[in-house]
Amino acid sequence: MGAPRTGVRRPEDSTCVLSYTVETDPAPIQVSHGPTPARAALRITVTNHRHESVQLEEIRFSFPVGDGPDDLTAVPDSGEPELDDTRHWRFEYDADSRTFVLTPRRSQHPLDFGDQLDLAIANVQVNSAVGTSTLTITETLQDGGEPGTEEWPLAKVPAGFTVGDFRPDYILVQSGTAARLSWRGESMPGATYTMLHDGDPVDVTAVRSWPTPPLHRDTAFALVVRVEAGESVAEYAMSTTVTVARPDLAVGELTVHGRATLTHLPTEFDLGEAGERSFTAETDGFLTGHLVTEQDVAGDGAPTLSVTVSAGGTDRRTSVQARQAPADPGDPTFPGSRLTAVVPRGARVTIGRSGTAPSRHRLSWLPFGTGELKAAE
Repeated sequence: MGAPRTGVRRPEDSTCVLSYTVETDPAPIQVSHGPTPARAALRITVTNHRHESVQLEEIRFSFPVGDGPDDLTAVPDSGEPELDDTRHWRFEYDADSRTFVLTPRRSQHPLDFGDQLDLAIANVQVNSAVGTSTLTITETLQDGGEPGTEEWPLAKVPAGFTVGDFRPDYILVQSGTAARLSWRGESMPGATYTMLHDGDPVDVTAVRSWPTPPLHRDTAFALVVRVEAGESVAEYAMSTTVTVARPDLAVGELTVHGRATLTHLPTEFDLGEAGERSFTAETDGFLTGHLVTEQDVAGDGAPTLSVTVSAGGTDRRTSVQARQAPADPGDPTFPGSRLTAVVPRGARVTIGRSGTAPSRHRLSWLPFGTGELKAAE
């Protein structure tokens, strides 16, 4: 967790069965400038994440050829296929279709669950136009269904333009604290840097480090770099993750294998001699109160215990009175009147008592997470 990931942006729409990861070297790709052509490699990982074997017919990889901003190279046969497993697979350039084709050497050689192939298209001669090209992946299975496709955008930035090293100062922070992210990147007209996270996008063009908001759960960040050259745009993204210790949880379905603690022991307290005290909730929880009068009260002066929970600009008040003394003053079950207040994390809780008749009370804080009902300053 927390290691930076740089490369092309993962496509949102895919009809492929297998999973693909595409990275470039250099990252981002730089266009050619001057007499020596710039070269780049596309490094591709193919993984079967399905819980069943996949029988491949072929996978084709292609990119547009020309000298425009949408083209990757002006040389039709530019690129050298490389493959880690040449015993079971074949990776070759098909000049007729201008595509790179991956096929199994034996027709019945499957990709089992968890299998992975690493391949590359190396030494691609990049053209001189800044912009965004595309690597198209076309996947054909032996079941005869429609081929699946994915398109990966490939940013081509000006020669000498470099960005990288996007990372947090610390990959682990405590819940409720901020992290600081830093990176390196060139400054030039037409280049903008935008931070994407759980909140609104932030323009960070003028800086090379950024403090995050307070984090309460593991959070991913993406730094998107856009370089405009005339009417063409190259867009490149880097991402990283900050891990939060004791995070808040947002759970849909929860399966627990082993021992788990859902609640903590309640903390009991009272107001002492004070008529009112205020607290701040460090986590969600319930606050219960018990009030007992030591003598029957018929009119005014009955003991009253109240709790006001202030959160989100709203005050919710709960109160209870005790008018009848217990038959057995020494009853250990602490009989009497009771109240319960629901307290969200971060709320201000004001507890007060009033009345002239003698009484006693007890309060219990039952947290759902790790946190106290902390006395407010």
